[in-house]
Amino acid sequence: MSTYEKIATECLKKTNWALEPAINHFYSSGLATTPGASSLNLKSIEDLYSSYKEKDGDTIQAEGVVRFCEDLDLDPSDIVMLIISYYMGAAVMCEFSKEEFTGGMVKMGCDSLDKLKKKIPDLRSEIRNEERFKDIYAFAYGFSCEKGQKCIQLDVALGMWKLLIGETKPWPLLEDWCEFLLKHHNRAISKDTWVQLYDFIQTIKPDFSNFDETAAWPYLLDEFVDHVKEKRGG
Repeated sequence: MSTYEKIATECLKKTNWALEPAINHFYSSGLATTPGASSLNLKSIEDLYSSYKEKDGDTIQAEGVVRFCEDLDLDPSDIVMLIISYYMGAAVMCEFSKEEFTGGMVKMGCDSLDKLKKKIPDLRSEIRNEERFKDIYAFAYGFSCEKGQKCIQLDVALGMWKLLIGETKPWPLLEDWCEFLLKHHNRAISKDTWVQLYDFIQTIKPDFSNFDETAAWPYLLDEFVDHVKEKRGG
């Protein structure tokens, strides 16, 4: 994060993410003359937020999110939208609060659609960084839960795994895992299973030669190993 982005974030925090007071604080406090400050315009971010939010509400809802995607020339299912949502700290899918949207734009160093469009290649490449991938993977769980729910519905979890793992971190057992869950589980996915699957993919070889049956894996992963071994005839 650049010096300016840190300053802008602090201004927003000080004013409880209210854009106009944040802008006033930025200039009245002399922060605008800070060395390294760029031309990031908080008012432009507020105007952009206002262009997508509900007319009678304070959030950007599904329709506004779709228009946001269209203006960025992105499909809503593109992994870049998940990365953008990660930067915004979005609590749920297809919705951005004012705090989430404005804070995310500041974190990404963008105050216009053009700047965000130019940043898309960089955002897409971030998923290749192991630490960033891990953070985005962890974020995706809560983001994928329906509002008020603590677990991801199975169909949503499968789609998110195919997006995150299938496109960015190829795992030869992904299709087997999805098939197993549909046939033998068919229920919502717990956070423990979500987190542990990441560790499983990172540490367990596809032939299970280093799988320890006495280790504290979630029961679903134990059953999955047995299922695949049975399919393989051993």
